Amino acid sequence: MSTGKALALGAISGLRAASGPAFVSRAASRGDMDLDSTPLAFLGSSFLSKALTLAQLGELVGDKLPATPSRTGSPPLLGRAVSGGLVGAALFLSEGRRAATGAILGSTAAVTAAFAGENLRALVVEKAWLSDPGVAVVEDAVVLVVGSRVTSKVVR
Repeated sequence: MSTGKALALGAISGLRAASGPAFVSRAASRGDMDLDSTPLAFLGSSFLSKALTLAQLGELVGDKLPATPSRTGSPPLLGRAVSGGLVGAALFLSEGRRAATGAILGSTAAVTAAFAGENLRALVVEKAWLSDPGVAVVEDAVVLVVGSRVTSKVVR
């Protein structure tokens, strides 16, 4: 069960780097994800949860701007890999499993989703004659639905 959830959280981190950590932090702060007594207990801070939610909202807006760099460039991709690793590790720790396994799964899913999402978005824009921001909104919806579903009532 946690393998699929780690992959899903990692994947949304590959699409929107701030979203995975924001969802995990919200789940931990409201008690749906038990990170107490783990090295990632700080994610349960209500202050951090609010800050990550603001970062998530900022990224949802910023992604539509023409000056936004490619998610698969080196710095953004590294950030997505770290984000995916963090959320995968958090999920595994919350279930009493090895953080390293979750981190590897989450990071791999983030990098894979970053490339897949960027290529799929470009293909849809090209073949379906849809606007890039319009396709990005659909991508946002996927991130929000998946993140909400995966982090609801995740307990050890």
